Amino acid sequence: MSSSMTSENAEAKKICVFWDVVECPIPDGLDPDSVYRNIESALEKKGCLPRNVSIRAYGDKNHDLMDEFLLANIMFLPAGDSMARFRRMGHDFFGWGINNRNSSLMVISRDNTEFASSLRVYKKTGFNILVAQPENGIERCPNCRKPLEEIITDEWLWESLSAGGDPTSTTQEKLTSSVTN
Repeated sequence: MSSSMTSENAEAKKICVFWDVVECPIPDGLDPDSVYRNIESALEKKGCLPRNVSIRAYGDKNHDLMDEFLLANIMFLPAGDSMARFRRMGHDFFGWGINNRNSSLMVISRDNTEFASSLRVYKKTGFNILVAQPENGIERCPNCRKPLEEIITDEWLWESLSAGGDPTSTTQEKLTSSVTN
Protein backbone atom coordinates (compact mmCIF):
# COMPACT_ATOMS: atom_id res chain seq x y z
CA MET A 1 0.00 0.00 0.00
CA SER A 2 1.43 3.37 -0.99
CA SER A 3 1.83 6.05 1.62
CA SER A 4 3.06 9.59 1.38
CA MET A 5 4.84 11.45 4.08
CA THR A 6 3.40 14.73 5.24
CA SER A 7 5.60 17.80 5.02
CA GLU A 8 5.86 18.17 8.78
CA ASN A 9 6.88 14.51 9.16
CA ALA A 10 9.39 14.67 6.33
CA GLU A 11 11.26 17.67 7.71
CA ALA A 12 13.03 15.65 10.39
CA LYS A 13 13.52 12.56 8.26
CA LYS A 14 16.56 11.50 6.33
CA ILE A 15 16.41 9.89 2.93
CA CYS A 16 19.30 7.86 1.60
CA VAL A 17 19.50 6.61 -1.96
CA PHE A 18 21.69 3.60 -2.64
CA TRP A 19 22.33 3.63 -6.40
CA ASP A 20 24.06 0.96 -8.47
CA VAL A 21 25.29 3.10 -11.39
CA VAL A 22 26.24 0.06 -13.45
CA GLU A 23 22.83 -1.64 -13.15
CA CYS A 24 21.03 1.72 -13.41
CA PRO A 25 23.27 3.94 -15.57
CA ILE A 26 22.73 7.64 -16.10
CA PRO A 27 20.27 7.99 -19.00
CA ASP A 28 21.41 9.78 -22.16
CA GLY A 29 21.11 13.55 -21.89
CA LEU A 30 21.48 13.59 -18.09
CA ASP A 31 24.46 14.02 -15.77
CA PRO A 32 24.94 13.24 -12.06
CA ASP A 33 23.79 16.71 -10.98
CA SER A 34 20.56 16.58 -12.99
CA VAL A 35 19.86 13.03 -11.75
CA TYR A 36 20.36 14.23 -8.15
CA ARG A 37 17.92 17.12 -8.67
CA ASN A 38 15.43 14.86 -10.46
CA ILE A 39 15.48 12.28 -7.66
CA GLU A 40 14.83 15.07 -5.16
CA SER A 41 11.93 16.24 -7.33
CA ALA A 42 10.44 12.74 -7.55
CA LEU A 43 10.70 12.32 -3.78
CA GLU A 44 9.18 15.74 -3.21
CA LYS A 45 6.21 14.73 -5.38
CA LYS A 46 5.76 11.80 -2.97
CA GLY A 47 5.53 14.22 -0.04
CA CYS A 48 9.17 14.10 1.06
CA LEU A 49 11.14 17.28 1.50
CA PRO A 50 14.30 17.07 -0.60
CA ARG A 51 16.71 18.84 1.74
CA ASN A 52 17.61 15.69 3.67
CA VAL A 53 18.47 13.53 0.65
CA SER A 54 21.85 11.88 0.39
CA ILE A 55 22.87 9.69 -2.51
CA ARG A 56 25.51 7.00 -2.55
CA ALA A 57 26.51 5.73 -5.98
CA TYR A 58 28.20 2.34 -6.37
CA GLY A 59 30.14 1.64 -9.53
CA ASP A 60 33.27 0.34 -11.16
CA LYS A 61 36.58 1.35 -9.64
CA ASN A 62 37.46 3.44 -12.71
CA HIS A 63 34.09 5.04 -13.46
CA ASP A 64 34.33 7.87 -16.01
CA LEU A 65 32.15 10.30 -14.04
CA MET A 66 33.62 9.97 -10.53
CA ASP A 67 34.49 13.69 -10.36
CA GLU A 68 31.05 14.71 -11.64
CA PHE A 69 29.39 12.61 -8.95
CA LEU A 70 31.41 14.36 -6.26
CA LEU A 71 30.63 17.80 -7.72
CA ALA A 72 26.92 16.88 -7.65
CA ASN A 73 27.20 16.06 -3.93
CA ILE A 74 26.83 12.32 -4.62
CA MET A 75 29.14 10.04 -2.66
CA PHE A 76 30.79 7.73 -5.20
CA LEU A 77 31.88 4.37 -3.83
CA PRO A 78 34.00 2.27 -6.18
CA ALA A 79 32.91 -1.26 -5.46
CA GLY A 80 33.91 -3.47 -8.38
CA ASP A 81 31.85 -6.19 -10.04
CA SER A 82 28.15 -6.92 -9.55
CA MET A 83 28.61 -9.11 -6.47
CA ALA A 84 31.01 -6.64 -4.84
CA ARG A 85 28.54 -3.78 -5.43
CA PHE A 86 25.69 -5.87 -4.04
CA ARG A 87 27.65 -6.73 -0.88
CA ARG A 88 28.83 -3.15 -0.34
CA MET A 89 25.36 -1.68 -0.89
CA GLY A 90 23.79 -4.22 1.47
CA HIS A 91 26.38 -3.57 4.15
CA ASP A 92 26.04 0.21 3.75
CA PHE A 93 22.25 0.41 3.80
CA PHE A 94 22.13 -1.93 6.77
CA GLY A 95 24.56 0.30 8.69
CA TRP A 96 22.82 3.47 7.54
CA GLY A 97 19.46 2.21 8.77
CA ILE A 98 20.83 1.31 12.19
CA ASN A 99 22.42 4.77 12.52
CA ASN A 100 19.36 6.66 11.26
CA ARG A 101 16.51 5.17 13.22
CA ASN A 102 14.59 8.46 13.22
CA SER A 103 14.33 8.25 9.44
CA SER A 104 11.32 6.74 7.79
CA LEU A 105 12.33 6.46 4.17
CA MET A 106 15.11 4.57 2.47
CA VAL A 107 15.43 4.48 -1.30
CA ILE A 108 17.24 1.59 -2.95
CA SER A 109 17.92 1.95 -6.65
CA ARG A 110 18.59 -1.72 -7.22
CA ASP A 111 15.56 -4.00 -7.19
CA ASN A 112 17.06 -7.22 -5.94
CA THR A 113 15.17 -9.89 -4.07
CA GLU A 114 18.31 -10.75 -2.09
CA PHE A 115 17.82 -7.45 -0.19
CA ALA A 116 14.30 -8.49 0.87
CA SER A 117 15.14 -9.90 4.31
CA SER A 118 17.12 -6.80 5.34
CA LEU A 119 14.50 -4.46 3.93
CA ARG A 120 11.74 -6.33 5.77
CA VAL A 121 13.47 -5.48 9.08
CA TYR A 122 13.43 -1.78 8.15
CA LYS A 123 9.82 -1.93 7.00
CA LYS A 124 8.82 -3.31 10.42
CA THR A 125 10.58 -0.39 12.13
CA GLY A 126 8.68 2.20 10.11
CA PHE A 127 10.86 2.82 7.06
CA ASN A 128 9.17 3.36 3.73
CA ILE A 129 10.95 1.28 1.10
CA LEU A 130 11.18 2.59 -2.43
CA VAL A 131 12.99 0.82 -5.25
CA ALA A 132 13.88 1.56 -8.84
CA GLN A 133 14.95 -0.79 -11.56
CA PRO A 134 15.89 -0.20 -15.19
CA GLU A 135 13.16 -0.64 -17.77
CA ASN A 136 15.20 -3.35 -19.47
CA GLY A 137 16.10 -4.99 -16.15
CA ILE A 138 16.27 -8.71 -15.66
CA GLU A 139 12.81 -10.22 -15.65
CA ARG A 140 12.09 -12.01 -12.41
CA CYS A 141 9.47 -14.64 -11.82
CA PRO A 142 6.41 -13.33 -9.93
CA ASN A 143 6.98 -15.74 -7.02
CA CYS A 144 10.61 -14.56 -6.65
CA ARG A 145 9.49 -10.93 -6.39
CA LYS A 146 6.63 -11.57 -3.96
CA PRO A 147 8.70 -11.14 -0.76
CA LEU A 148 10.02 -7.80 -2.04
CA GLU A 149 6.63 -6.58 -3.27
CA GLU A 150 5.15 -7.10 0.18
CA ILE A 151 7.48 -4.48 1.66
CA ILE A 152 7.81 -1.96 -1.16
CA THR A 153 6.05 1.35 -0.57
CA ASP A 154 6.53 2.52 -4.17
CA GLU A 155 8.48 1.42 -7.21
CA TRP A 156 9.89 3.43 -10.11
CA LEU A 157 11.40 2.54 -13.41
CA TRP A 158 14.93 3.91 -13.15
CA GLU A 159 14.46 6.02 -16.26
CA SER A 160 11.40 7.69 -14.69
CA LEU A 161 13.03 8.28 -11.30
CA SER A 162 16.21 9.72 -12.83
CA ALA A 163 14.02 12.14 -14.79
CA GLY A 164 11.96 13.16 -11.71
CA GLY A 165 8.90 11.10 -12.67
CA ASP A 166 6.23 9.29 -10.72
CA PRO A 167 6.33 5.67 -9.47
CA THR A 168 5.06 3.05 -11.89
CA SER A 169 2.19 2.11 -9.57
CA THR A 170 1.70 1.21 -5.97
CA THR A 171 2.60 -2.25 -4.79
CA GLN A 172 -0.98 -2.86 -3.65
CA GLU A 173 -2.23 -2.12 -7.17
CA LYS A 174 0.35 -4.57 -8.57
CA LEU A 175 -0.65 -7.26 -6.11
CA THR A 176 -4.34 -6.73 -6.85
CA SER A 177 -3.79 -6.87 -10.61
CA SER A 178 -1.63 -10.00 -10.36
CA VAL A 179 -4.39 -11.75 -8.37
CA THR A 180 -7.12 -10.74 -10.83
CA ASN A 181 -5.10 -11.62 -13.96
